[in-house]
Parts: sequence; C-alpha cells; structure tokens
Amino acid sequence: MVPKTDLANELKEPIVRDVMAIERTVLANERTFLAFWRTALTMFIAGLTFLQFFENRAVQIVGWVFIPTAMAVFIQGIRVYRKMCQVIKQAEQTVAMETGNRCGIK
Repeated sequence: MVPKTDLANELKEPIVRDVMAIERTVLANERTFLAFWRTALTMFIAGLTFLQFFENRAVQIVGWVFIPTAMAVFIQGIRVYRKMCQVIKQAEQTVAMETGNRCGIK
C-alpha cells in the first residue's frame, strides 16, 4: 500500500500517459484530415474522368455530381480538422496547468 503523501506527489508529477495520449490524438487528427483529402481528390479526379472519357449521359451526370461532392468532402475535412485542433489545444492546456507545464507541452 502506498502512503498518502507518495500518492499526492505522484498526482502532481506529469503523467506520461496523458502527454502520449495527446500526441496520439494529434497524429490521428492528421491522418483523418489526410483521409478526407485523399477521398476528395479521388472523387474529383473520378468526376473529371467520367466527364472527359465517357459519352454516356448517366455517367456524365455522376461526374458532375462527384466534383461538387469532392469539394464538400474537402471542406468538411478542414472543418473537422480545425475543430479537433481546438479540442487538442484545450487538452494540452489542461494537462499543462495540472502539471505546471513540467511535461514540455507547447
């Protein structure tokens, strides 16, 4: 059993688990943004391909639908990325305040 004074000192020390969790969240946010970007780019190129190389009216309609949808996906990706950046920044500030910024958080 750990004496209470040792437990209190442990809680004041930076918790590596929290710092590492924030770093993993930052990386996950970046991967998610890149997935949105990749999806939007693929849809945009597919739309242009459908318009350029197919004469079928239905395929061209799909091409015209893909292009603005790709733009919407990209814009949504930016919105999600920025929102998560704000959440991450708040978490970093919370950990920094709780630990007295001894864990080297920006």
